[in-house]
Amino acid sequence: MTLENINPNVYTFNILVDAFCKEGKVKEVQNVLALMVKEGIKPDVVTYNSLMDGYCLVNEVNKVNDIFKTIVKRGVTPNVWTYTIMINGFCKIKMVDKAISLFKEMHCRKIIPDTITYSSLIDGLCKLVRISNALELVVEMCDRALTMLSKINDIGCIPNAPTYEIIIISLFEYDENDKAEKLLHEMIMRGLL
Repeated sequence: MTLENINPNVYTFNILVDAFCKEGKVKEVQNVLALMVKEGIKPDVVTYNSLMDGYCLVNEVNKVNDIFKTIVKRGVTPNVWTYTIMINGFCKIKMVDKAISLFKEMHCRKIIPDTITYSSLIDGLCKLVRISNALELVVEMCDRALTMLSKINDIGCIPNAPTYEIIIISLFEYDENDKAEKLLHEMIMRGLL
């Protein structure tokens, strides 16, 4: 690329890092990172997330913790995906308590878990037959959805039928029937059904 007088940027390098990691070639990524540094390009959260995911794919989850410490030390702000990768990785090696600790840390840092984060942790808990803990997370997830729906209403936005349907279906799937019926009634009152 530099021969054509086109200089790679962080996005270019992130594509390379991600491709190597998805192929399980995390050792080769060290060369890419060295080239980034040589070119004066700082790795960003996407770079580190790809690297962490790569180590999880090759079952070297212990290295993920080291990368996380590097991220923090270098002033790169971890995001929801950073935590999700770590939570998923620790769940895969049956270190669910470490995953739960990271999940709690997310809350402390005001990083909102997404569906993938919840699903990874719920899956890890279920595989260790910690069903009651998994169900607590499901209820928390449903409550978050209801809170968000309430906030949407509070600011004057009227949710459409598909928004209601997604939440209602999820509530029924997780035996939150009373909450689902309440939303169904709300849909009818608003003329959406």
